[in-house]
Amino acid sequence: MAAIEQVRAWVETEIPDAQRLSGAQLLALGRNESWDGWRLPLPGSEAGSLNLLLDAEFPYSLPRFSLDGRSDLLRAPHIEAGGRLCLAGDGGRADTLDPVAVVEYSHREALALIAEDEAGGNRDDYLLDFDAYWRRDVTRDFRIRTWLRPEARSRALAAWHGQEFYLVAENTDDCRTWLNNRYGVDDTRTFKDAVVIWLDRLPEPDNYPNDAGSLRRLVAERSPDGLRVFDRLMTTMIERATVVLTGATSAGEIAQAPAVIEDPNVARASGKAPKPSVSKGFRPGHVPPNILAIRRSARRATVERVDAWLGRMRAGEGAQLAEKRVAVLGCGSVGSGVAKLLLQSGLGRAVLVDPDTFAWANVGRHELGANSVGKNKAAALADQFRPMYPHAREVRAEPLSWQSLLRREPDALRGCDLVLSLIGDWNAESALNDLQRSGTGELSSPVLYGWLEDQAGAAHALAIGCNGACLRCGFGATGTIRIPATAWRRKGPVACGGPTSIYGAIELAPAQAAVASLAVDLLLGRCATPVRRAWLAPQPVLEHGGGSWHPSWVDRFGDPGRGGVLTATPWPEDPECPCPHHPATSPSPTRLGVFAS
Repeated sequence: MAAIEQVRAWVETEIPDAQRLSGAQLLALGRNESWDGWRLPLPGSEAGSLNLLLDAEFPYSLPRFSLDGRSDLLRAPHIEAGGRLCLAGDGGRADTLDPVAVVEYSHREALALIAEDEAGGNRDDYLLDFDAYWRRDVTRDFRIRTWLRPEARSRALAAWHGQEFYLVAENTDDCRTWLNNRYGVDDTRTFKDAVVIWLDRLPEPDNYPNDAGSLRRLVAERSPDGLRVFDRLMTTMIERATVVLTGATSAGEIAQAPAVIEDPNVARASGKAPKPSVSKGFRPGHVPPNILAIRRSARRATVERVDAWLGRMRAGEGAQLAEKRVAVLGCGSVGSGVAKLLLQSGLGRAVLVDPDTFAWANVGRHELGANSVGKNKAAALADQFRPMYPHAREVRAEPLSWQSLLRREPDALRGCDLVLSLIGDWNAESALNDLQRSGTGELSSPVLYGWLEDQAGAAHALAIGCNGACLRCGFGATGTIRIPATAWRRKGPVACGGPTSIYGAIELAPAQAAVASLAVDLLLGRCATPVRRAWLAPQPVLEHGGGSWHPSWVDRFGDPGRGGVLTATPWPEDPECPCPHHPATSPSPTRLGVFAS
């Protein structure tokens, strides 16, 4: 309340004729009783006033301003719905210890914006934040979800029309895949025509299309290749179709602006009442496209880009990863998290391979939760990931070992751009290494091995290709790593199923990130095999479990000190290693590392 009183004193002193807003006036402005505000007169000859609005969090929130009595500015730049002025934006920061200075500064900014808009300035901002201005002026309260390639060309698309939203994608296969992943398989779904029109220059609000005729004129003026695509849609569409206008903003980003075209009164015609015909006066199939457009409506709609997450990534990464296929062998604690990170990064195709069943002991450090106990890990993950990441064109589960998979389907790994081996079992992984080096062709892609040392004191991500050092080069005959990063006085419990390593989800997260990061670098061609990265946990993690840095690691790579670092260390090429071109066997089931599931 002290901050509000300081602002009140400033308003009464500095702004003559200001009026404090009543509760009813605040309610009319869409604010509740927790808000406070004043109506401030605008300078100059134009009528109107400016509402200063403060919420209950002030001064730890920014003041808001809205126009009153200035309908001439409601479509001006940086004026949002209801006359709200867009000043600092959501990320604005202020001196919370000086509320009067914040209000005074914001008031000057508001007056400057209004003066600019009155003078016809800020017009280029329509193209800088095109999406916001289009969204402000939609004429149909309906969502068009889009999943489109960022291509600067006009083309035909496919659409699915639902009651709550339409989905527009490059083709019917993409539409079907997205819907099946998100909502489950439904063979009764049907698909309709749609188009995307690339505009040389995006329209300003005064040029937004209000009907199909004005939409066609806009296309004719600003899209040399788009008119042909648009006219074809006019002659083939049945009752309703979606047009997505696209173009580059002044910041170089691609904006999307959808409109729904409908035959006259199609939504209201029902029963036996005859529907108005767009072909009236012409033989069916011979109506000129410009006449069809004039006779149809077009309502501007809101776009929801289901690939909007790509905008949070480095340019082009998601699009490149969408074309990649990865097999994840081992869907335990590390594998499940790595698979999720890759799908979040835009991976287009994933094959999840694991014969094991999810158990209660897995819940604390796995992407699956208690509702998956008793289910196969690969199958449960695939079922969970498909609706979470519907952009993935393939998320397939193989609930068996990779050896059984290849016996059933010898070419199962041939089409993979990368194979992740996150099994943590020396017998299985040495066999995979030998298969890659055999030259038979079943496995010719790089293999990325990942494993944790005891108690997650260190994590290794090692990528091996068909040439150079192999997996065996850095291990003894029974899978003991030659240069471990950590040493432990106390080991985890050992049972018939193998050793169990004690660590939790927090210790696990850096290991998942290290493996997934190297996987992305390999898929995008940023590094070449062999390459090894090692995450070394913070030293308190080691000390808590009775561990220390291994002397051989310190001798070879230096003292990690306090740890908490990701290192790039060379993988040795052992001159005595045969790097075999024929299968080899291991005499014992000693584990390479521990990936407790």
